Amino acid sequence: MVRDAVAMMLRTDDHEVVTASTAAEALGLLERGSYDVIVSDLRIPYMDGPTFYREVKQRWPAALPRLIFMTGSAEDPESARFLRETGVPVLAKPFTPESLRQAVQRAFGAP
Repeated sequence: MVRDAVAMMLRTDDHEVVTASTAAEALGLLERGSYDVIVSDLRIPYMDGPTFYREVKQRWPAALPRLIFMTGSAEDPESARFLRETGVPVLAKPFTPESLRQAVQRAFGAP
């Protein structure tokens, strides 16, 4: 449900959006193409955010500055430590369309 809402918000701003239901599907998409921004939940079905981050870092390190995590568990000590150590921008759920827009615009500016 959140994935669909985020996609709708981004499409409203005229972004081309591709979605994935699982981390494996997202990694497959990254194998076949590059994306200006990657918005991912920290809790991805069948793979956690840190594992997804490590896969992206190992296989497509240039994509890391364009990665944004969404989470409802930023207060969880383990999640907070991971986010602090990696410096990946985070959208705390619930977030507003405007905060999503701002995060995406910052990611577009990333090298």
